[in-house]
Amino acid sequence: MNDWLLRRSRRPDASHRVYCFPFAGGSPGVYLGWEQRLPDVEVWGVLPPGRGKRFAETPFTRVPDLVDALLREVTFTPPYLLFGHSLGGLLAFETARALEAAGRPGPRAVIVSAHRPPHRPHEDPPISGLAEDDFRQEVSRRYPPLPPELAEDPELTALSYRMLRSDLELVESYRYQPAKPLTCPLVVVSGLADYWSEQDLAGWRRQTSGRFQVMMVPGDHHYLLEQPDEVLKIITDLACEF
Repeated sequence: MNDWLLRRSRRPDASHRVYCFPFAGGSPGVYLGWEQRLPDVEVWGVLPPGRGKRFAETPFTRVPDLVDALLREVTFTPPYLLFGHSLGGLLAFETARALEAAGRPGPRAVIVSAHRPPHRPHEDPPISGLAEDDFRQEVSRRYPPLPPELAEDPELTALSYRMLRSDLELVESYRYQPAKPLTCPLVVVSGLADYWSEQDLAGWRRQTSGRFQVMMVPGDHHYLLEQPDEVLKIITDLACEF
């Protein structure tokens, strides 16, 4: 195990692994508790620089640079799935494309949660370049408040905003590059009260020649934090299928 990956327990007899990418401003640690509900799956969290135990490292601000570094440092052990929520969904998708392009063993499936089709431009006005006070004000308008244990500690608050700023720069600087579609199944999940309709998300279809599915679940953009049940069922079903 290297700095890019987190895991709570080793499961050598697991039928599959799932590698989970964090959302903007989030930690992959939120996924590690899923192992209690995925008894036949080994759960890994992908930890890019700039967060968690890697907070002192310089974070990436360009998706291709992050994906290139990840592929240099991490061997994804087959059979496996890739999952990501919001920014993490985009990173999971681009990682799968890079693995297939490199001729490396790719995922059995990719699960993208709460992210628009990648060829659609980012619609919100960019905020990653704003001055600190303006940035924090805009973040408070768009995102849930920081947990009390962070908000009450000025140093942790500053680190949290730094991480979120670099993550948002990843999103805002991203430019989709056409490439060969994935060959594996692609499942897209989104909250019914999120920004995109099922018709919008059907635009992901062009990104795979394999099986494709859109699933709409109760909740908004942050549904996963309180209601991961549907995603856990998808992971379980896919692990059993292959």
